[in-house]
Amino acid sequence: MSMSTKKQMYIIAVLIALIGCAGLFAKKFNNNVKDGSPLAVKTSKKQETTNFFSESRMGKENQRSAAKQEYEKIMNSKDASSEAKNDASQKLVSLVDMTEKENKIENMVKDKGYEDALCYVDENGVELCVKTKDALTDEQVAQITDVIVRTTKFPPTRITVRPVDK
Repeated sequence: MSMSTKKQMYIIAVLIALIGCAGLFAKKFNNNVKDGSPLAVKTSKKQETTNFFSESRMGKENQRSAAKQEYEKIMNSKDASSEAKNDASQKLVSLVDMTEKENKIENMVKDKGYEDALCYVDENGVELCVKTKDALTDEQVAQITDVIVRTTKFPPTRITVRPVDK
């Protein structure tokens, strides 16, 4: 298999993962409650929020797993150049590092009393979704941002904290 074919396969795998994530988000934002009773709305919101966090976390894990497998495949390939193997190795290390930071941030935010948190770290910055019934105060956002800055070394301008109660 030539290197361009491998690149095409990798691009296709990434696009499939992104389409899957887009589908999860579309499903999350398009769910409607048919029964208008307050109990049904409250129950539906709780399930929807729980589904948002669990489905998003699962989508993220699937995407990371596919990328990890692709990097390992390149590193173990006899046909790949040493440059491609080194690049895949660096990307794998970066992926593992990002995942560890995400997990650490999520756990530290939960330790601050929030029910759930979902963190995305990439080379451009950090996005954190926090499960909360109320809007976050400026002080709460500052505390959460401080946790993220200490963990990732990203400046606050590259950090987004979103409350989620859907």
